[in-house]
Amino acid sequence: MASHDSRNKNVVSYVDGRFVNQYEAAVPLFDAGLLHGKLVWSSPRLIHGRLFRLQDHLQKIRRAAELNYFPIVPTEQAFIDAIRVTLQRNNMFHGAHVRIILTAGNQITASMDLAAIIDWKGDVSPPRIIIMPEYRDNVYDAEKGISLITSSFKRPGPDVVDQISHDNNQNASSRALAEAKRAGKTSSLMYDIDGFLAEAPASHVAIIKNGRLRTPWVRCCPPGVTRKVILELCETHQIPAEEADITAAEVRDADELFLLGTMSGPVGVTELDGRPVGTGRIGPLTLRLSALYQQALIDPAQGFDAALSH
Repeated sequence: MASHDSRNKNVVSYVDGRFVNQYEAAVPLFDAGLLHGKLVWSSPRLIHGRLFRLQDHLQKIRRAAELNYFPIVPTEQAFIDAIRVTLQRNNMFHGAHVRIILTAGNQITASMDLAAIIDWKGDVSPPRIIIMPEYRDNVYDAEKGISLITSSFKRPGPDVVDQISHDNNQNASSRALAEAKRAGKTSSLMYDIDGFLAEAPASHVAIIKNGRLRTPWVRCCPPGVTRKVILELCETHQIPAEEADITAAEVRDADELFLLGTMSGPVGVTELDGRPVGTGRIGPLTLRLSALYQQALIDPAQGFDAALSH
């Protein structure tokens, strides 16, 4: 877990065009996201006034809303406008994690039926955009590496929950993370019901064997922006990489293992289930990819200008 930044005490969030503090009641009791989980989200990083790969995050949100049959899906510009005014209000320029949330809107009654997302005139309720910026540092210790366990919890398959939908259905991952914390470890690896590697809670995962990167198919985990960036970097720098079905035996035999997520980038795993991964130190390809990722973060071509006054 990232350290707590005292600046966040004064940060305000955006909800339906107004600003609220982090503990102020702001979402109606009959909001579809609160009642029945009709809520999707993604979180880009704010780096020197630019939101890293914002369009990728917005596409992920809008696609998830469509998959969940939200009656109305806002335009990208609607999100951008809300993000800009929120960052300006907070005078935020760098080092922030910006959670972008969309709920389907208000319901007239507590029903799972999408037809309930209407007002008392019978008109379809507008969706609710929420912007929650937060000053955050890296989640993991990228210098020393991290230790994992293999979780007893499985990731559901696409026949159970559509994994392309980046929503709040995170119970399995939350339990897997709690399991790791109780064991005194950083996080855990989750497999699917067929025994193939899926992801870690809140992070994608990749292994390195003989100089080749392998990462699970996006089948039992949502598509990740950081994962996409890493695969692009591999292609650009001629690093062999592939998506694959990866068994537990292949994970144990890997030369390197790393997690990758929005607030961390590639983070080397040095221990799995009490045994060293590879040499027990962060591997050379993990270090190289981490350096390339840090360069990408500050590449103006990969960041959306938040149009702040700095």
